[in-house]
Amino acid sequence: MNKPKVGFMSVSCPTHIKASDELGRPWVESETTDRAVNALKISGLEIIKYPEVIVSIQSALGAVDKFRESNIDCVIIFIDTWNWANQIVQAAREVNLPLILWAIPLPAKWSIGGLAVTHGSLDESGIEHEVVYGFPEDDGVMDKILNHSSAAMVINSLKRSRYGSIGGPGMGIYTGIVPANQWLKEFGISVGFTDQYTVVVEAEKVSKREVEDYYEELKKDYNKIPPLDEIMERSIKLYFGLKKIIKEEGYNFTGVKCTFDLSDNYCSACLGQSRLGNDGFSTACLSDANGALTMYIMRLLTDEPLFMADVNLINKKEKTIRLIDDGSAAPQLAKSKDYVELDYQPRLEAKASGICTNLIAKPGRVTLSRLSRVDGKYHMHIVEGEAYDAPKELKDECGYPFWPHCFVRLDADMDKFIQNLRSEYIHMAYGNLKPKLMEVCKLLKIIPDLS
Repeated sequence: MNKPKVGFMSVSCPTHIKASDELGRPWVESETTDRAVNALKISGLEIIKYPEVIVSIQSALGAVDKFRESNIDCVIIFIDTWNWANQIVQAAREVNLPLILWAIPLPAKWSIGGLAVTHGSLDESGIEHEVVYGFPEDDGVMDKILNHSSAAMVINSLKRSRYGSIGGPGMGIYTGIVPANQWLKEFGISVGFTDQYTVVVEAEKVSKREVEDYYEELKKDYNKIPPLDEIMERSIKLYFGLKKIIKEEGYNFTGVKCTFDLSDNYCSACLGQSRLGNDGFSTACLSDANGALTMYIMRLLTDEPLFMADVNLINKKEKTIRLIDDGSAAPQLAKSKDYVELDYQPRLEAKASGICTNLIAKPGRVTLSRLSRVDGKYHMHIVEGEAYDAPKELKDECGYPFWPHCFVRLDADMDKFIQNLRSEYIHMAYGNLKPKLMEVCKLLKIIPDLS
């Protein structure tokens, strides 16, 4: 997860830049600006501050030039005092990035007037922006700035990202087909296509020594693993093959079809995708493009482990859901290595078998989300909940006790939750990502579906 990089420009009016008020106090001083910048840095933002106070159209455009050189994600226009809005509207349009107007409520600054007239002027010009009014320590002020800046970072990252579709969508999932042209138009994402056979070719180039060395590394992350037999060897090779393709093609996130082409003829991709997730890389099963994009957005917002899983069971009365993945879960989802094992894929699901992860996800606050399209328009299902401990015996109920499970109690209207499910898959991250995901939806014109 990267820090949002934010351009910061302080604005005032030219007639007061070196003036004092009737009590002899300087109209413009650095204390207020320094207070704001320090609070932003403490909150986790990387700040690129324009050194001069903006008092003219020319200086505002000079700030835009500096920000462009720094590849920032968004701009904070700090309304230091009353200001003349026409000084910055043109620059706001020219920078073409998410904007935040922020003013601190000090009576000697008269900043609410400057905030209001700038806000109105940007609205008149059709320039979208966020408005924040309050001291850094006031409830919600820094959260609003951080959430919007984080969403802006996601949008900026997507414009430079490349998705790799490794094989077509599996098992007939219309919800996973990649709309390449729509992604380029709406999100700026480019899409590449790689045949699954290429993965096998690259996997077979991996040496026996590399496999043996990595097998020893695997032992450090699991309580128990199968022996280094042909199935384990192929599973490790497939991981290296995927890594090589990802690097050579410049993929930032991927989907892998696996079922049933790889899983029936070579081995399942579960171990490979699990280890990619362990590396912090987002990759979806069944070449599920919408799932991959959902997880990639979540990955840009958090370093916490992600979980892609089927919604196996919904208990409306208890407000709980059971999530089960076919085996690609990252080991960090478990409490510790003592609670995670590697096991064999059943040949009923994968004729060539493969290696899958066996765990129960650790307790904690979680956010679940899923992108989908309704008549071509993107929606994002967002819901919060609490992952909780459950007896291992419950894993037997689905018939596949060696697959990764997670049990979640939702903060949701369960009927709405069911209505908003448009895929067998949903995607989970630890922590409260809802406010940031809502800001991402706002900036990308995605419709949020809340349960």
